[in-house]
Amino acid sequence: MLLACTSAYAQDNHYSWMQYGSRNSILYNAGLSRFEDQSAVIMNPATLAEALQSSFNFNTNVISFNKITFEDGLGKGFTVKSDNLNVLPSMASGVMKPKDPSKKWTLGYALYHSNTDVLDFSDRSERREDLLPENEGPGEENYLAQFNLENKIDEFTGVIGMGWKMGDHWRIGASQSFTFRTQNYDEAFGAYVITDPALNAPVDLVGSNQDYNVKYNTLFTSTKFGFTYKGEKWDMGVTVSTPTLRIMGSGRILADLSLTNVKIIPGAPRSNFLANGQIEDIKAKYKYPVNASLGASRLFGNLRLYGAVQWYGAIDEYTVLDPGDAPFIQPPSANNVLYTSQLLRAWSSNRSVVNGSVAAEWMLKPTSHLLLSFRTDHHYASIDPDIDGNNLAVKQWDNYHLTIGNQRELKSSVWLVGLRFNYGVNNEFPQPVSFTDPSEGNFLQGDRNTGKIKSMGIQLLLSYTFKFGHKE
Repeated sequence: MLLACTSAYAQDNHYSWMQYGSRNSILYNAGLSRFEDQSAVIMNPATLAEALQSSFNFNTNVISFNKITFEDGLGKGFTVKSDNLNVLPSMASGVMKPKDPSKKWTLGYALYHSNTDVLDFSDRSERREDLLPENEGPGEENYLAQFNLENKIDEFTGVIGMGWKMGDHWRIGASQSFTFRTQNYDEAFGAYVITDPALNAPVDLVGSNQDYNVKYNTLFTSTKFGFTYKGEKWDMGVTVSTPTLRIMGSGRILADLSLTNVKIIPGAPRSNFLANGQIEDIKAKYKYPVNASLGASRLFGNLRLYGAVQWYGAIDEYTVLDPGDAPFIQPPSANNVLYTSQLLRAWSSNRSVVNGSVAAEWMLKPTSHLLLSFRTDHHYASIDPDIDGNNLAVKQWDNYHLTIGNQRELKSSVWLVGLRFNYGVNNEFPQPVSFTDPSEGNFLQGDRNTGKIKSMGIQLLLSYTFKFGHKE
């Protein structure tokens, strides 16, 4: 019965939502095959060996606006929206080139906002509806229901790497990344049936309430190996990244589930049920899988074309937070604590994903370049409703990104301004609850079905690079 009251969705589950680097933020994945900017230490550390001089870059999404519309998201006719406007610094990075030209290595480093996500859905319904038997609630009753979902994610990553020049054609490199992830997820649903006091009905109130809050942070690391080949016409690059390795992490779960005056079985007396608890200092972990990328580029006069594919492996179902046998169902007993993990456990599972991108750079003149790219960004959530607990996956749709920008060079400085457009849609997105057709049989959560969810956004990109020791 309590399991029927629980459902949780968290985290943005797209590998390629964020972009890094001045040029690479527009020519996405172009940095796989050749050195484009200071994001080389992130995209392919082997390309660091091609850097001509030391430099420092600050790259940001000056303004980012994204709108998500969930048509019929909480039942037929109940559309919810989430708008997000923010100012987001994305990356500070640099390249350190040895002054001795005989040295074959180049060092790269970066500190960047690798992921951020804000989602906020809420709605309320109040109406007259006949929900109770006539002998317990004559005529129509007042039906009140409200739902709120708020999810916030942040990931900050620091990375250091090195590239080596192996002759005229080959480059190799390696980097180590450390990511600190925080997530605060809160879902609340409440629905009540209230009879008219003037009727002196035998039942005055029937209610269903669900509050589920998760907060955790975790630190993990991964290693990337890169290779590039520089030919007469083609530049090619390959990277392989290891699965992430947990370093540390902890979290807490705060939850309240209750049923008031609910008749579970027809003919049986009405009863009240309560589960309430807070479990702290839970071991937290989060995983990213092994992944590999392949990129290539070629120059055609004043036009350079790029193409790339990225593959991400699957991750079997695993536990993000497990409350164990903590007291939750009230009053607690030696038997019902065994259901705590079944009710409150947070888990995740990733399917295998392949993303692709194409890009172009057109040199309008030596100091002015037009940049353009298109890329896919498929979601990686693997959903299994038969697994106990709460699945951590909210954005179950594929995104598509179109980016355009202009790069200007002024002596020791390089400026870049761009715009990114994103679009995603899922015509069969599951409703978390429904205000349509509530009944005691579904604990006033309604007849859950699907709705259409659509995501659209635009981001203004701005980058500044300073080149040390620049010569005319």
